[in-house]
Amino acid sequence: MASVHTRNRGNIVYLSMSELRRPIPPVLDMDKVMSMIETLKREQAKEDAAAAEGTEGEPTELPPVDVLHVRKDDENYYFAFGGCHRLRAHDMSGIEKVRCKLVPCTPKMLKMYMGGSSPFKDDE
Repeated sequence: MASVHTRNRGNIVYLSMSELRRPIPPVLDMDKVMSMIETLKREQAKEDAAAAEGTEGEPTELPPVDVLHVRKDDENYYFAFGGCHRLRAHDMSGIEKVRCKLVPCTPKMLKMYMGGSSPFKDDE
């Protein structure tokens, strides 16, 4: 039986940093962040070269960030509880779009993660 994470391997999208809600303050190893910034710069250079040649770039080196996707009242909400180093690397490098693996989530499920901090107070 597949878990909610492994059965959504193909659900990869690029989201802007402004779309992601990050309810948990990160604790960061800045050496790790700096290493990821270098990786992102290499990836960006590969993508730019591929675009200039009209070809597809190499697969990305950093894994996507797992993001809980809640759909409520015709609105999309994206919550990132992990991936703090990758997100900070994107933020510091100025690369706005983040590769994310969407994991479907209901407002009720999100409440299990966030308790009283959930933005969906009326969903029991």
